[in-house]
Amino acid sequence: MNDHKFTFKILILAIVGSAIVANSIIIFSDSHERHLTSIWILNITGAIASSLAIIAVWRHGTGGLHGRSYFFLMLGIISWFSADVTLMYYYYALGIEEQRLVTVTDGFWFAGYVFLAFHLFTVLRSIRSRIKLAIVALISVITFLFVIYNLSSLLSSEYLADLDFTAFIVTVTYPILDFMLIIPSAIILVSLRQDYQHSIPWLLSSLSLLINAIADDGYVNDFVNGNSQGLWVWDLFYVTDFIIMSAALFWYNKFHISKELKKVRIKQ
Repeated sequence: MNDHKFTFKILILAIVGSAIVANSIIIFSDSHERHLTSIWILNITGAIASSLAIIAVWRHGTGGLHGRSYFFLMLGIISWFSADVTLMYYYYALGIEEQRLVTVTDGFWFAGYVFLAFHLFTVLRSIRSRIKLAIVALISVITFLFVIYNLSSLLSSEYLADLDFTAFIVTVTYPILDFMLIIPSAIILVSLRQDYQHSIPWLLSSLSLLINAIADDGYVNDFVNGNSQGLWVWDLFYVTDFIIMSAALFWYNKFHISKELKKVRIKQ
């Protein structure tokens, strides 16, 4: 147990250090190259997280709650990584520097939301005995008010009035999808805070998705209000999201799956 505590402290330091290094590359890059630098960093961190997720599913399989949970997590991460890959394709192949209103990228992001929501609700199912109804109600109310505030802010924007119907629906869908991630992520973080030793992967992955959902609301608000110069700031959160997710999958591979495989070998 003490070894796990020490390793967890090292992991936290690695997360913080990696986030500082990766985000510093973006922050201190030339302002004209910052968008491209963000895309590269997002693709690198996304590729690492996707690879670790594939390894985890390949080693554990898709059976049981753990298997299904991480299978959905893998699909969600790959979907979001695919969205970042398309942004790089748009930049190099089509010469498009800024995200357009409705593209295939939105399809990848939407698919990621669905798979990641499945992951979170599968985790909730496995820890339902630890969840308190009062916590669920409080988090749900706070999140609902947060999403309603963001939606009202979006709907009052003059920018949305000029959009066609498809672009309008896509834009306002993001805060609603964030609702699907924020509530279960927050419930998991609160419910497992006293048992982090046995639940580190779920805690880290939930924290990662919570950061992403909150940042996404900020990104959409800046986007519709025409603050295109400040959009790169939210990329720092997305990069940190991938780094935390990679740490969760590293821990899951090293301590959970390896331990299970070792038990199987001993029984044989």
